[in-house]
Amino acid sequence: MANFETGVSGYIQVEATVRMSFPVDLKGNAYICCDACRFYRQSARRCALTDEPILWAGRYVGRECPFERMDENEAIQAAATG
Repeated sequence: MANFETGVSGYIQVEATVRMSFPVDLKGNAYICCDACRFYRQSARRCALTDEPILWAGRYVGRECPFERMDENEAIQAAATG
């Protein structure tokens, strides 16, 4: 384990790819809101990825939401590879 008693000389940035699927009803209406996301922490009313407070989880996604909508071809390719 590193010893930080004398300070920190810098940081190393890392990156991750996270995939999430939002539900679509039988009429084709997508439900893209924080409360349908597995990374939304209802007890804290915060996003677990960004730590952003979410005020209207049943209506919107947070401003800092890292998810970008994929088109159907991208989604099929992503499902096939992973």
